Amino acid sequence: MKLDPISNNSVVNEILKRITDSIVREELKPGEKLPTEVELMEKLGVGRNSIREAVKMLAAMGVLEVKRGNGTYVATQVSPSMFNPLIFSLILEPKSAYDLYELRMMFENMVMVLAIEKATQDDFDKIEKLLVHTKRLAEENNTTIDDFVKLDMEFHMELIKATHNPLIERIGKTIIELFPKYIKNSISQKNGIERSVNNHFEILNLLRQRNKGKVYDLVEKTLSEWKNQWKEE
Repeated sequence: MKLDPISNNSVVNEILKRITDSIVREELKPGEKLPTEVELMEKLGVGRNSIREAVKMLAAMGVLEVKRGNGTYVATQVSPSMFNPLIFSLILEPKSAYDLYELRMMFENMVMVLAIEKATQDDFDKIEKLLVHTKRLAEENNTTIDDFVKLDMEFHMELIKATHNPLIERIGKTIIELFPKYIKNSISQKNGIERSVNNHFEILNLLRQRNKGKVYDLVEKTLSEWKNQWKEE
């Protein structure tokens, strides 16, 4: 794998391209271990945060597998067909907060409608267990904002899984990786965590009621803080 230093412009995007190009050219093969963070930093001339962000994105897409304590590996089923231009455009192209808001509105409405049709009792139980856990942590006030962001994203991933559609699940994993910044901004506001938990319980109740008629209004309500954010930018 030949790695030359890169400029500071669009660093994360360039790291993504370097790694994926190496995989497509079979310089990095399925199951092969990537160089360590330190090695990548030295060879590419970039910072640790940029390396981690690029690896995180590729792991979310299923291109890389991060094994705790053992390094990062190319996924064993990687092929050029995985590098769908649509998925890459979501990650690489410049995006405004308004563009992302519209994308999330469209995607969450679609996910909710399909989950209402296909969610099982097991799905309901998993989502409720996650929400009860999140609510308890909020009441005990013994965890960080970043932890709540992860729990928020886990909730939305469970909704996506409730569609029981592997194509939507794969695309959804990539889409939700675009949102942590805005989720964090929203729940960092006064009563933000409490509001988020209550909204998520409302979503669960709507799923259980199988009520498609109220999906749009509820999704719009749950994203109201985000909407205020992009209006202020």
